[in-house]
Amino acid sequence: MVITLDGSALNLALPTIARGLDADSAGISWVVDAYTLPLASLLLLGGSLGDRLGAARLFRVGAVGFAGASIGCALSPSIGLLVSFRAAQGVFAALLLPMVLALVGKSFADAGERSKAVNLMTVFGGAGMAAGPFLGGLLTDTTGWRAVFWLTAPVAIAAALLVAPSASERGTPGALRFDTAGQVTGTGGLVLLVSGVIELGRGTGPVFVWPLLGLGAGLMAVFVLTERRVPHPMMPMAVFGNAAFRRAVMGGFAFQFGAYGLQFFLAVHLQRVWGVSALQGGLLLVSFAIGVVLASLTLNPILSRRGTRAMTVVGASAAALATLALLFLGAEDGWPLLVLAEFLVGAGSGIYSTALNQVAGAALGAEAAGLASGIYNTARQVGQCVGIAVFGALAALADTRLGHVIAIAIVASCAAVIAATGLRRPVPAAGGG
Repeated sequence: MVITLDGSALNLALPTIARGLDADSAGISWVVDAYTLPLASLLLLGGSLGDRLGAARLFRVGAVGFAGASIGCALSPSIGLLVSFRAAQGVFAALLLPMVLALVGKSFADAGERSKAVNLMTVFGGAGMAAGPFLGGLLTDTTGWRAVFWLTAPVAIAAALLVAPSASERGTPGALRFDTAGQVTGTGGLVLLVSGVIELGRGTGPVFVWPLLGLGAGLMAVFVLTERRVPHPMMPMAVFGNAAFRRAVMGGFAFQFGAYGLQFFLAVHLQRVWGVSALQGGLLLVSFAIGVVLASLTLNPILSRRGTRAMTVVGASAAALATLALLFLGAEDGWPLLVLAEFLVGAGSGIYSTALNQVAGAALGAEAAGLASGIYNTARQVGQCVGIAVFGALAALADTRLGHVIAIAIVASCAAVIAATGLRRPVPAAGGG
């Protein structure tokens, strides 16, 4: 909840931060990107460390560090310090986020209880997303932008205190056998690739962008070759031989690319075409998060009895059809269609993303829960970075209608592909191994 709340609330505070710290557009972009870059690049390392050092221990380190970095952001007197503390937030979030799913896998032996826990994660994540636009606008207008960062610090500290000390503290044998070559090439490759995608979305020229992407791709190729040969790889390639896990990873990328890319596109599109304010746009789009929460509370407990396959097909199909309804969106008097379609897209996403979380957390077993969560969340975050770059470019097209149609077609296709993967062959039952 803290991670989704922080991101969704901050978006509405950015113009005020720019005025308060006398920052230009590049500086404000880095307030977002300085967090995204380490988060997307270090999740795999965080997941691997969790299996080696203990998921609960690393969760506490990540939560306390995230809270400390949030306090640093709140106290920052300059844009440079704010960007630095945002980067620290991203580093600690990369340690924290994989441990959430890993702790669920390690703490609940019963498949039914594990399924309920994963569904509850979706509820709180959706609640943070839903509350973010309202709280961000309210706090910024009444107390100031610094209150957005003060908001998350006590929640993160409370989470660190509440994690059971006995939950998987020992880690796995070989905890001190680090894959140095894999860490350097994998992290370096992701940093360069994500940086290239960020700069591509910002419209930076090809002279700078393509070398970043090329070097990143080269390092990732070296990473794959390295992981096939070292005795204790950070990411054993054999995990992708598990068909259920492989599809969950691809589904996670498509989910974050499409569903979150759509929210970014619509936020820009509504302000550009409809002329709404940032707060008005956030309120128009909040029905997406409400749909996630309500579907998780009411539909997921019922659908989970049918297994993750049924949840994937039903949820992704509903999201695809609701996305296509947005093709008929016209002028601002069409806001009821927008709110309803966004609600249904959120409901469908809340169903199938929960199924993906369950499969990713259980497919490799409890011993590799941190690794599985790290790979899965890396795919999701990279998907979001790529999505923002692609949909940002579409939102900037001179022909706004063409950009709108292409964006909707891409998002609907992502959801349709996820639904098709659920139809191919059974995946583990809800919460199952």
